Amino acid sequence: MISVAMSATAALLQAASEQMRSSERWPDPATAFACRILDGAGLPRPKFASYPVAVPSAASLRLTPQLAAHGYLLENAEDNDNAVWVEAIDHLRGREIFPSDRQSFVYNPIEVLGIAEGLSTLNVADGRRTWFVDTLRRGFSNQYFRSPASSLGAYVALALLDREVAENQHLDLIDLPDLATTELILVAGIGIAFPNLSPVPPDDLERELLGRVLTHEIAVNDAAEAATLFAFAQRVRDRLLAPKSLIDDLDKITILCRRFPLFADTMRTRQQKRIPFSITDEYDVQDLLHAILRLHFDDVRPEEHTPSYAGSHSRVDFLLPRERMLIEAKMTRKGLIQKEVVNQLLIDVGRYSKVEGIDTLVCVIYDPERYCTNPKAIETDVENSGTRLKIRVVVCPQVI
Repeated sequence: MISVAMSATAALLQAASEQMRSSERWPDPATAFACRILDGAGLPRPKFASYPVAVPSAASLRLTPQLAAHGYLLENAEDNDNAVWVEAIDHLRGREIFPSDRQSFVYNPIEVLGIAEGLSTLNVADGRRTWFVDTLRRGFSNQYFRSPASSLGAYVALALLDREVAENQHLDLIDLPDLATTELILVAGIGIAFPNLSPVPPDDLERELLGRVLTHEIAVNDAAEAATLFAFAQRVRDRLLAPKSLIDDLDKITILCRRFPLFADTMRTRQQKRIPFSITDEYDVQDLLHAILRLHFDDVRPEEHTPSYAGSHSRVDFLLPRERMLIEAKMTRKGLIQKEVVNQLLIDVGRYSKVEGIDTLVCVIYDPERYCTNPKAIETDVENSGTRLKIRVVVCPQVI
């Protein structure tokens, strides 16, 4: 069962990655919501999110899909863009939000959440938030939200703006097995994007979605679905590998290294205006990695000397003697980009292959500024360098 789940999640990760790499409509509701999902999961945004965002016109923002897409992105927008977005909200207030034909953004969870996210980001205190909260309350009072996904989207949008008001709304329990797969993925995406606001139990969602993945061929239709399935598959894979009885030490360290950017981001965002832990060089990376390793391994020895190689001595960052493993940590910077990283790692491989009592070398490269243009090539080239050691290279984070 575990091997089947691992195979299915690996295929899902590949399909989701390919879908996000092929997504070109940036920004639109699906790609913008995909970024919100990956942010919620603590995963790096796709490559398309690095492309410039065109300055929206007042006319384009009168289309609610564009209004919602830019709502997800307002946090990093210029003040002038924000002003144009607010003007579009004023235009939206003059429209009938609940038309009889139900052709309205308010029934589309991705759009209603994008608009709520924009209002929440701007913290508009001049009646616009109140208008939107009252609109959503009217929808619940009149039972306009008929599908589980539209009800959930409206509820989370309401909670974004007024948590107390949202908690006073009645939300029917969602019968997950009865949902179509596309709707189940959407409900899961909302839960990942807004984990503290969605009332749907994440364990129930994961269990139902895993059942679908194991028994059906899952189509990945857009960037939002791809981000949801990618985050889901990552979590399942890590959980399957997590139990000690099912994971070897190398896989455990690999998972810890791949998730290192999550730890680093958390340390940079601290509570009560406390000074963040800034990561500026390899020493900072090594200190954090040392702390992580100490949580999982009993004997972690930092800065161990290695034998002479090419006429010089060196130190490895960490030695795990019981596991017969060395760990080397690097951080990219100007002057230490992909080519230089590979050269350094190949020298390290030659040096560490002479260390007795060691079978495995793990190299983690923290690349927050994305100096490594082809991280998979680094991992493959160094891991296949022909040494006696078993080598695992982790470049993180990686653009999907």
